[in-house]
Amino acid sequence: MTEDRYALELERAIFNWYYGGDNAAPEAVFNAVANGLNNDMQIIVPIELPEAMLQAIGDPEKAKIGETFSVSEDIPIKFRHLAADEDGHYFIPLFSSQEELEKGESSSSINQSLKVLFEAVDNWPDCVGYIINPWGQKLFLQKDIIKMLSKYNPKSHISFVKGSVIDMHVDAIVNAANSSLLGGGGVDGAIHMAAGPELLMECRTLHGCNTGEAKITGAYNIKHADHIIHTVGPVYSGKPDDAELLAACYTNSLDIALENGCNSIAFPGISTGVYGYPLDEAAKVSLLAVVRWLDAHPDTVMNIYFCCFKDAEMAAYMTLTNH
Repeated sequence: MTEDRYALELERAIFNWYYGGDNAAPEAVFNAVANGLNNDMQIIVPIELPEAMLQAIGDPEKAKIGETFSVSEDIPIKFRHLAADEDGHYFIPLFSSQEELEKGESSSSINQSLKVLFEAVDNWPDCVGYIINPWGQKLFLQKDIIKMLSKYNPKSHISFVKGSVIDMHVDAIVNAANSSLLGGGGVDGAIHMAAGPELLMECRTLHGCNTGEAKITGAYNIKHADHIIHTVGPVYSGKPDDAELLAACYTNSLDIALENGCNSIAFPGISTGVYGYPLDEAAKVSLLAVVRWLDAHPDTVMNIYFCCFKDAEMAAYMTLTNH
């Protein structure tokens, strides 16, 4: 099965939610579910193989991959259950990908529309809801949550995460690059190392990048992202142009992400390393730039992550947001 792009988006949002820690807000996950409901997300559902199908297959060890079987009667499909309590209530497990399914016990499975599953959940009185990816980073969806999500209006969300952009599962990670785009120190060097030599090969074709601008490449060996957006921050001088150029890094990166169909993006602290931009000022400029971009794109739903590698970076943002 080719992984459904909306199921992948949900899988990534769940990972980031766990990565964000105990106080992480669930809005990015809600956005991914709502996006999936609106776009016929296909999810994997484990099933009990019916007796009639077992008889048609015969000896399963002799069955060949890709072989088809026919039966002369309609066969009802029963979803697998995971016990919720000792009174017979249960969850139905769902999986965003074959990889998530294979983390646990093997099972026959079918593809099913998440929207159809949401609409059908009240047909089973003893079913208390669904668990997405129960063998890994699980998401419990009880019936009251399902009803809420069925009416949920997705909206862009900003998250602050303690960690590196390299660890984020998003459509695009942002690289705080130098003007050559050929790698350097800090996050730039770490991204090039993680992505592998093919990234450098593509970057050579871009012929550099001016301060405040942004360019996009593939993510290569960084498998949990689709793109890397490279932007060049200003070297801090204390002049008014610094803030304008730093803000442009964020807005131009978001513009490129939108142009390339991204629904999620992770930013590092641009210019706050060897370029010397004071953390408190950089946090204010970057957050204001992103908020203004979102205000200018009211019909866009973008999950935006500010990745804070140092505690001082997180503290700067928390001060601004009164956390």
